[in-house]
Amino acid sequence: MLATPPLAQIRAYWYHWFMATARDQAFVREHGKAIAREMWETWSPSGWFDDAGFEAAARSFANPDWAEITLHSYLVRWQEAEPGPRYAALAGAQVRASAIDVPTLMIRGDQDVVALPELSEGKAQFHTAGYERHLLAGVGHLPTREAPAQVAALPVDLLARS
Repeated sequence: MLATPPLAQIRAYWYHWFMATARDQAFVREHGKAIAREMWETWSPSGWFDDAGFEAAARSFANPDWAEITLHSYLVRWQEAEPGPRYAALAGAQVRASAIDVPTLMIRGDQDVVALPELSEGKAQFHTAGYERHLLAGVGHLPTREAPAQVAALPVDLLARS
């Protein structure tokens, strides 16, 4: 179960709780593209995407299931909804796990204002097969989009050393 995070992280997670009320869920259903744009503009340093890139991604928001899947994922995260039946066993195993027993590569942006970088510090004790943490300079919440070459190189390097 996720513990209530520190206050700085609570502030960063404002949208998690925004999506937890019926009124705000209606807003997400009606204005999904606008709220996604707000998130993209505030989650990372400016300049990592352009209008064409956002519009290409925003086509997926037109999927009739997008809002419900998005809302449900945040509700499940904070135990405000049950996981889908297809994922219930996996969710239960996740909650019961005391450690991760495969090599773990944590890739974070040092400018991430959503999942604050300091929250991934000091986690090696939860990883029995190794834990490497990489903070990418000047990168925000979406490293795979903001720094794809750097992100792609890290697992290749890890595998080459294994």
